[in-house]
Amino acid sequence: MYKILYTRFVGGQRHVIVFDFKGEQTIEFTLDELEKDELTEELKEYISGIREQIDSGYFDYDL
Repeated sequence: MYKILYTRFVGGQRHVIVFDFKGEQTIEFTLDELEKDELTEELKEYISGIREQIDSGYFDYDL
């Protein structure tokens, strides 16, 4: 199970930070990494379900 914590822009790319409850860890990735096989299918499905909110900046946080 995953929960998005926040997103942020770094070097012109949006980074997504999620918490993985099964693995008890945070995972950071860019949206173009969704095309790679390094992320689980469950995580890819979760992100796909909220992609519109991510793209709109709903979860953006300026550090």
